[in-house]
Amino acid sequence: MSFESSAELFNTNDDLLTLINSSWEDKKQSIDDTQWTRDYLEHLTSLPLNQLLKEPQQLQAEEDNTKEEAQKLAFTEYPSFIRAQQCKEEVEVILSSLDTQLKDFITATSDLEDACQIFEQESAVIKEERSKITRVLEYQYVLTDLLEIPQLMETCVWNGYYSEAMELASHVRLLLVRNPLPIVKTIQEQVQTSSDLMFIQLISHLRKPIRLAAAINVVGFLRRMDVFRSEIELRMVFLRCKHDYVQQKILRIKRDLSEDRHQRSLDTSEYLKQYIDIMREQMFETGTQYMSIFSNDQGTLLSDYMIHLIRSMKDILTSYLPNIDDTSALNSLLTQLQYCGMSLGRIGLDFRHLFVDLFEDAIKPIILQWIGDATEELLSVISNATTECLAPSSWMASKTVYQKDINHLDDTRRNTFQPPMLLVIYPSLALFTNGVLSAFNALRLLPAISIYEPIKKHLNECFLSINTALEQYSDITRINTPDELTYIQSYKIVFDKCCAPYLESCLSDGIYGNYSISPSIEDRDMDAAVVVDTADINSSGDNDTVDNSIDNTVDDAEDIITNGIKKTIVDGANNSVEDAIEDNKNDAMKDIVEHNIKTVVGDAVTSTMKNTIEDAINNPTKTQGLK
Repeated sequence: MSFESSAELFNTNDDLLTLINSSWEDKKQSIDDTQWTRDYLEHLTSLPLNQLLKEPQQLQAEEDNTKEEAQKLAFTEYPSFIRAQQCKEEVEVILSSLDTQLKDFITATSDLEDACQIFEQESAVIKEERSKITRVLEYQYVLTDLLEIPQLMETCVWNGYYSEAMELASHVRLLLVRNPLPIVKTIQEQVQTSSDLMFIQLISHLRKPIRLAAAINVVGFLRRMDVFRSEIELRMVFLRCKHDYVQQKILRIKRDLSEDRHQRSLDTSEYLKQYIDIMREQMFETGTQYMSIFSNDQGTLLSDYMIHLIRSMKDILTSYLPNIDDTSALNSLLTQLQYCGMSLGRIGLDFRHLFVDLFEDAIKPIILQWIGDATEELLSVISNATTECLAPSSWMASKTVYQKDINHLDDTRRNTFQPPMLLVIYPSLALFTNGVLSAFNALRLLPAISIYEPIKKHLNECFLSINTALEQYSDITRINTPDELTYIQSYKIVFDKCCAPYLESCLSDGIYGNYSISPSIEDRDMDAAVVVDTADINSSGDNDTVDNSIDNTVDDAEDIITNGIKKTIVDGANNSVEDAIEDNKNDAMKDIVEHNIKTVVGDAVTSTMKNTIEDAINNPTKTQGLK
């Protein structure tokens, strides 16, 4: 049923189209051929009457919208239209030119024909060359082997087959002599490039760690290459390569020194240790390899080079040793350097005596500075007491008071170089002695004879400075507190007759083994400075006189401490005055033993020493053994 309706509708549209065509005779063909027309007629016939009546208005509205859109498009796409027109004109020009060129080509075909004839004539030469190439193909394998020589040579060089590479180079040189052709010359040039590469590799082997057998092979290859004008030049190249390797190793351990003095000392010490190790290893290796490889008529080249290395070592040590402020590090470096010289002595290069003066110059300012620091500390204490007008009893001797029983004391005597026990009563002298002993302990590691006199002279100057300061303080005390003048006299006696002789003995006997020099002006000045002014002592009101003998110094010091402590004991104490005095003396001695003696004598302090001091406190008659 629907099929019949469709067919009927189709016929109706045809009739309607025929009716329209009859009214538009001039557009009949275009309407018949337009599929859009049929679709639109079909759309119109499907509309109801009310919509069909509105169709003209809708078409008019669509026409207006279309015109408006066309105007907008023309406005917005105006450059495109202009460009399209330009392109059209350019295409017309190009087509016109193409047409002209095609005409010219047709005219030039005759010239092309002539050129083909010329090509045919010239191809005859190419045919002849082809025949030659054909003959070359007959000897392809021989030519291939010849042309592969440069590549084979390069492969041998890169893989370390130097002997085979040298044989190939010799073969190519022989071919060039027999057949001086261009191709053979080219091959020889390529082979020479590989030979240069082999020479560079052999030289680089000498700039690396290499054993004796390998070094002998490398030098043998260099001789066979015949690139050096003489044997001396080859030896110089060998030493130069070894020197470059030494410099590379030294450069690896190079470091920046810290601004901090202590850290700079540690860095310098570590650097010099590594530097000496490197020089010892490389100098020994270079010497042994050189003497083994160039055994005939060695000349002075090796000795000159070794002298250069020793000078370099000396320059480095001269530059870096002043940065080290630790004598143990200096001793370690000197020991290492002596071992290095002894090891190199097996090849005739013992240089140990050449570096001793450097270490003497390095340790001398350290010892002098330490002694000077200890002196400055004591002078600072004395200067402070002088400036503030302090009473001698307030700082010269220790006055701590407490009671403690002491039992089971041993009767022992002081070691020869053990600090005098009397010094523990005077903390400032004990600290001064400790500072000087620290310097002497450092000096023991490197007791150079050449620096004995400067140290002795500096020590005497320090003693004179201390005595001068004490004289100035004594003048002030004589005015302000004359009743305590005995403290100063006792302090000076202990310093002049106990502390100073002990330190001089430690220097001359303990360190340098009874080494002595003739008395100098400073020594005579020192002896003059220890004269005791007995008039000042008598004017102080004390009935006791101070004996200049060191045997009675302990008794004098005990009297001084007793007189000072009597003035400080508070009335109403539970103990008697005499008990307080005895307790105070015991306490003063023991407190210094407990707190200061370790600082004074360092490692030399033992429990036996403490027992000796305690025995001296409770048995004054035994103090004669502390001389």
